[in-house]
Amino acid sequence: MSLKKGNGFGEWITKGSDIEKIKNQWIEISNSSLPILIVGERGVGKSFWIQKSLEKRNISESSIVHLDFSFTNSIEEKLGKLKSAKSNPTLMIDWITKAKKEDMISLQQWWKSEKYNEKSKLYLYWEIHSEEMDTFTQKNIYAEFYEQFKSFRFELPNLKKRISELPIFVHIFLEEANQTLSKKINSLDEDFYIFLKNKIFNRNYAELKDFIFALVGFSSGKHLQWKQIPSHFFENALSELDIQPGISLEQYEKEIIKANLIYTKGNREKAAKLLGISERNLYRKLHEFHLEDLS
Repeated sequence: MSLKKGNGFGEWITKGSDIEKIKNQWIEISNSSLPILIVGERGVGKSFWIQKSLEKRNISESSIVHLDFSFTNSIEEKLGKLKSAKSNPTLMIDWITKAKKEDMISLQQWWKSEKYNEKSKLYLYWEIHSEEMDTFTQKNIYAEFYEQFKSFRFELPNLKKRISELPIFVHIFLEEANQTLSKKINSLDEDFYIFLKNKIFNRNYAELKDFIFALVGFSSGKHLQWKQIPSHFFENALSELDIQPGISLEQYEKEIIKANLIYTKGNREKAAKLLGISERNLYRKLHEFHLEDLS
């Protein structure tokens, strides 16, 4: 597939029809002083969206008070800064589920007094990691605080939910890699898209970007060829099968076949040997599980 020149790299995460609704809502809420909660997995661009809102609101770094509870520092001093701020302060919350109980009590008390203060104009940003959401479904002090803000949350989709926009992301990352690494790659085999569509990216767009940069770094010429890529690039695909109760053997069989086809870069003969079955039997399984595109 050939690649044409694109626009700036920084806006890639807002491109595509699926994200348009979130983008429009984000612009609207950034025109107000309402709190903003951003929810998402690792590598989906939470920091990017927050930064864009800060820019739209003309908020300088010097006015931001960071409450990152992954560190053990006491929050009393930082809450004091918010209370004594002469201009409109901005509070940035991160990893709240790691906060100590006494810190959460202090935060709750501060917010109760702040939200009824008509003279104050506070900007609040709260970055929520997907793994924290289970905590907010239980009865605890974290859930009590979350309940007051949940109406203002934005849930960012992961890469799997934006798979139709994969060519856009590959295009942008390839162009950026060319500039950074002084390469001139302008096309790649369609097999890459089949592989990327089926691969699990635990760090979403960030991991996809790292993968594209690695491909470009190890390649020469102007075209990325699937058969030239070393097998170690795909070895982790064999370790991504998540063993969970309640999943049928048929589903696991499909995933194991898929992983081995990815590992062998679509070579049916090699995949059949790794699986311990005949090539004819593998062909039948490919048709049964609709995996023909991988070979």
